[in-house]
Amino acid sequence: MTTPVYTSPFTGTVVTPTDVSYLALPFSTNQTLYWPSTVNGSQPPAARIIDCVASGTGLSISLPQADQGTLGADILIRNLGSHAFTVTDFIGGQSVTVPVGIAIYFYLTDNTSAAGVWGNVTFGAGTAVADAATLAGAGLTTSAGKLATTQNVVDTNVAPTINDASRATTYNWTAGIGTFTLPVKETLSTGWYIGLRNSGTGALNIVPSSSNLINGDSAIVLNPGDSGFLFLDSTSGGFITVGWVAPSATIFNSATYDVDSITPNTFSLVSYAPIIQTYIAQSGTRTQDLAVTLPAITQIYVFVNNTGQSGYQITFQNEGSSQDPIKLSSGSLIVVLSDGLNLYILSYSSSGLFKGSNGSLTGPTYSYYNDTTTGWYLEGLFKMAAGANGVKIIEIDGTVPATPVTTITGTLKVGLISGGRFP
Repeated sequence: MTTPVYTSPFTGTVVTPTDVSYLALPFSTNQTLYWPSTVNGSQPPAARIIDCVASGTGLSISLPQADQGTLGADILIRNLGSHAFTVTDFIGGQSVTVPVGIAIYFYLTDNTSAAGVWGNVTFGAGTAVADAATLAGAGLTTSAGKLATTQNVVDTNVAPTINDASRATTYNWTAGIGTFTLPVKETLSTGWYIGLRNSGTGALNIVPSSSNLINGDSAIVLNPGDSGFLFLDSTSGGFITVGWVAPSATIFNSATYDVDSITPNTFSLVSYAPIIQTYIAQSGTRTQDLAVTLPAITQIYVFVNNTGQSGYQITFQNEGSSQDPIKLSSGSLIVVLSDGLNLYILSYSSSGLFKGSNGSLTGPTYSYYNDTTTGWYLEGLFKMAAGANGVKIIEIDGTVPATPVTTITGTLKVGLISGGRFP
């Protein structure tokens, strides 16, 4: 059976062609009202005035399907029984409780969906009464005609625009490295808060606007798996976090990986990257470099290459980074710092020998706390040099092994030769 639709020639909206003025409705089960034009058999019509008597608690009445009614259609529902009941829209939302002895007037203000939007006015109360559906706002909803807290969860891989209307929203980050910028505190209402969860693969930076602070800092970092709530502190004028993961002692987890069982030549540890990683070769079948991708987070790693194979290397790079990968040859161990984007070698050793970074003339690899511009550094391939006060003094060049060259800049003084002095 096709439901008839009636359209007003004056407004273009749906109209109800017939009307029922009054209905006495005793009920012991949940009821759904229907427009008089669509009532089938014993279905209760949406009369203009309905006197209701509920035989027990927890019962409800659903208003008729809004998109079959006209704007301004109205129903007065009065509770003549001894039990309160709930009135909802056609799909069970916008719940309003009708207390004993109270009458509530409902009128349709939006009929573009089955639920529609119903306004309501309470009659018959000795004092002013505001129903839950009217009071509901950000962070609040209705349940069985009563106010209840709620959270609007937004899954996003793009930084959202956060403002006062974001109150009570929980943002679930699902991408790599990202930055959320908080609104200026003066634009927020008292009690403003949001929830945050990092379900992504990279660090999420939370940065206040202007000179505002968060937990007394200019920014905080939310690593993958971290979550918590962020509140406006109206007293201090900044932001604070509640339920945030507090910094704690690092747990050094570890794992061993067989490079011969990894195919093809890339290995992603974005979802889980242990701090200590040891790489071995069980069968010795690998012949090409293995590229390992790490999550874009702040972390310290220890990488060990125990493959015993010299025909290839293992490389490491953060997800999304344009930095050249760090290379780890057989028998080497490196300690690496990740800042969420790039990797920095803190120490490099091989077969019990320490390997430093190349260094430079003004920042030599081996220098001193009290003099950072004096010491040894690698000037180039097969060239070692020493400087003092930022000036190169000695260069040892082994580019041609058969004819190595040592160059001394400045005056060479020989103490064992009387009067010995070389310009």
